[in-house]
This record gives sequence, structure tokens and C-alpha cells, in this order.
Amino acid sequence: MRRWHSFLEIVQFPLKTLFVSTIFMGLGGLLLNPNLVTIITVENRWILTFAELMRYFGGMMIMLFPLLLLIKALSKRYEDSVPVYIGIVGYVVLHITTMFFSLGKLQPSAYYPVLGISVDLADIFLPGSGVIYPIQTGIFSSIILINVTRFCYHRSRKANDHGLLPFVDKDTWAAIEVIFFSILGGIGISYLWPFLMQITDFIFKFIASDITNPVNLFFYGITERVLSAVSMSRLIREPFWFGIFGGSWIDGLGNNFVGDVAVWTAQRANGIYSLGFGRLITPYYVLNIFAVPAFLIAAYQTFTDKINKRRYFSFLLFSIFLSILFGTLLPVEIYMLFATPMLYVIHLFTTGLLFATFEAFSVSVGYTYSGLELVATPASLIDLAIFWRNPNMQRSLTVILVIGILMFIFYYLVTRTYYRRIAVDAMNIGVKTEKVQAIIQAFGGLDNIRMAHSSPNRLTILPYDKTLVDFKRVHLVGLYKIVETRAGYSMAFGACSFMLRSDLVKMMRDQQRQLLDNTQAFETITDEMLAKADQKPI
Repeated sequence: MRRWHSFLEIVQFPLKTLFVSTIFMGLGGLLLNPNLVTIITVENRWILTFAELMRYFGGMMIMLFPLLLLIKALSKRYEDSVPVYIGIVGYVVLHITTMFFSLGKLQPSAYYPVLGISVDLADIFLPGSGVIYPIQTGIFSSIILINVTRFCYHRSRKANDHGLLPFVDKDTWAAIEVIFFSILGGIGISYLWPFLMQITDFIFKFIASDITNPVNLFFYGITERVLSAVSMSRLIREPFWFGIFGGSWIDGLGNNFVGDVAVWTAQRANGIYSLGFGRLITPYYVLNIFAVPAFLIAAYQTFTDKINKRRYFSFLLFSIFLSILFGTLLPVEIYMLFATPMLYVIHLFTTGLLFATFEAFSVSVGYTYSGLELVATPASLIDLAIFWRNPNMQRSLTVILVIGILMFIFYYLVTRTYYRRIAVDAMNIGVKTEKVQAIIQAFGGLDNIRMAHSSPNRLTILPYDKTLVDFKRVHLVGLYKIVETRAGYSMAFGACSFMLRSDLVKMMRDQQRQLLDNTQAFETITDEMLAKADQKPI
């Protein structure tokens, strides 16, 4: 678990970038939301242009999250720009290789023009026609390139200057090796991906076989969120949102619309709201407006330092506002995945249950879609507020509101309980006590601990005497980073930090209480002795 939590240090900055990108995409989508017209009309060309710019910039940055992760992982590991440079080169080469070796043999949703990479077969000598794109590999290509780049970079540092090609310097040799292994990786993905796509296609067909079955929707919800976490949401959204897997509908003029989101949009344009489409969007209203704010509030309460609490309070309000307004689900889920994996599993299961529950209650509320799947921002408060005016949707919205309130309570209690009771000792009983004792020993005893504070993933301890602190004295299980600050030693223990702090504070209070009791007992004995001495004759 220590190794897993340490990945949060790598993901942290790309995650912040993802959060900012979500804000840009959400703001752009909000300004371009057709429902906004009923509240305020935006016709200024400059505002609309910047709205489109923000929306597409945010969506593109979300798609490039795997590349940002690659850059951060390599730059954090080395104080050298060479690994980052050759890692980016390898990333491009790998995707170009998948483009030429797959040649469009997979379903269209398996491809995406990463970094704008594409080629028209009419311009080259390969057989076929049309434009081909690289395979959409999500974070898996980044994981491959991180390991390949590290291997080649370390290998190049040990290279002999008098080898076969002495005129090639170490950095260039590392780049050559990364390119070579990236080509091999691209070829491997091109031949391996069809088997993986067969598995996903089997799951998709099972779900689509009865899209109105709550059990099928349960598996859809889990699958969709897992694919989103690995930056491959397009793989499932395209066939279900805009493809035949999501269902079809023919309007009065004989026009055929396919896909859950496409049909909902077409039906709403025709004034129809009760045919069951929108089922693949409905749970997002609960997740964005109720679940994410509850998680953020419960996580915020693990801050025990009043200064930090005030500092992050505005961020908490801002994050809740953004989640309710247009959703910040993906950054929160990725944070959950690395910081609180058990909560992430519970969240996945709950998401599946939401999809199944709404289908069982015949509740379906979609959203007005415009543009590309890349920049989709489903289930905003604006949509919900506008739909509330429609009497035909009152029942569905009431059910969403009731379930949303229940989910708010559930997410808050589960998150709070996790941080305060389950984050450590859940699997190995007694680990918490061992960690606390080791911390006390590292700081030279309980008497040397002046103050202890926690945050969602850090424990900060301020000692009386820094010379007594020695982290080499014991092995601190689960600790993956130590930073000395003005507030003390900030130790990254992950989600169990709050529980460790609670135990430390309890032990400090018990010790103080015992000292006080001993002092009072000593004073009582002294008073009794003095009283007896006064009674003796001189």
C-alpha cells in the first residue's frame, strides 16, 4: 500500500491540471448550454468564441492526461530534461506505430487522433482508403513509456564510451533505445489490443442485449467509470451515447436516431420526455450534485490545523460549487483511486447501484448535448433547474432529489468512517498501534512531541527538540515522504494520517492527565504530611 500511495506524489500535479481543465471545459460547456438561453441569452461573438476555446482546450487536456502523467513521472525521478524529452518522443513513436500496424482493424471507438496524429491512406503506399488514427491506449501507453524510458536512461549511463558506436553520446543512445522499444511496444499493442477489445466488446454486447435491465445497467456504470479513470471513456461512450448499443428511435418524419444521448436530445427537441432514454446520464446528477460534495466535506474535516483549515475552506466551497454546476467527478475519482482505494471500490459499486436503481424506478433524465463526446459535460445544475419546470419530469426529478440526499448522507458517513476508523487496521489488526509507537520512538519519546496535526494524506508533528528526532532509528511502515516545514515534520502516510494523529493526541492527553493526577496526589500527600507535622508538639 505504501508503494501505491506514493503514486499520489506523481499524480498530484497532473491531477491539478486535470481539475483546472475540467473547470475550463465546464465553463465553456455552461456558456454554450442551450438550456442557459432560458435564464440568460449569450450572443456576444467574443464570449462564444472563448467559450468554445475553453471547452475544447479543457477536453483536449483531459485526453492528454496520460502524457502529462508521463512527463511528471519522468521529471520527478530525474533532475535532467533528457528522460522527459525522450519519453515524449517515445510516446509519439508508440502511437504512430499503432496507427500503421493496426490499420483500422478495430472498432472506430478504439481509435483517437492523439496529439492530432493521423494519416490518409491515399497519401501512402499501404493498401486501403480513408484516414487512420492511433489506438486509444489511455494511461497504459504512459506506464509502458515510463518503464521503458527509465530502463534505457539507466542503461545509457552505464554505456561504454569505447563501444561499437563511440561517436554517439549517452543521451542520443538513450533516445535511440527508447525509439526502438517504443516501436516494439506499439507493435505489441497493435496485436494485443484486438484481444482486449474482444473482452470489452463482449461486455458491451452483454449490456446492450437488454439495456433496460437494471443488472445490465449496474455493469455499465462500473465499466464506464473504470474506463474513464484510465482515460479510455470514449471506448464505451461512443457506442452507447451515439451508437446502436444505446438504443434507437424513429421520429414522426422517419429519421432514425441511435444512442442514448443522441435520442434524448432528439426527443427533447420534439417535446418528448418519457420514453426511457437518458438512462446513461441520470446517475451523474446524483454523483455531481450530491456524492462528490459529500466526499469533499468529509475529507476536508480531516484537517486539524486551523490555519490549513481556513486556507482550504475557500477551495472546498469552490470545488463544491464547480461540482454542482458542471461536475468534477473524474479528478475526484482519480484522487480516490490513489489516496483511498477502498473508497474508490465502494464508489464504483455505488455508481453501478445508482444506474440499476434509476432503471428499476423507470427514472431517466438526460442532458442537452451539443458538440463532441470529448467536451461532454453531463448532468449540470442548470439542466436540472430547467427540467424542473417541466411537469412531465416532476416524478423523475423528485426521485433523483430523494436518492441524491440519501447518497449525500451515505458518501459523507462512509468517507468520514473510512478516515476515522478504517484507513489503517482494516486488513492488518494492530498496524496502527505499531505505527504510532514507531513514530513516538522516531521523535525521541512522547515527551518530545509538542504538537500533531493531520490532513487527508499527511501527518505533521512539531517536536520540542529537533536534535532528538531520528527517522533512522525505526522503520516507519507506510511512510513514503518526509518534508521538514516551519510547522514541523510533514510525513506522508496516506489516508491513515488522521487516525495516527488521533491516537497520538489521545496518548498525549492521557500522559498529561496522568501527570496531573500524580501532581495532585503528591500535593495531597504533602498537605497531609504538613498537617500532621503541625499537630505534633514542639
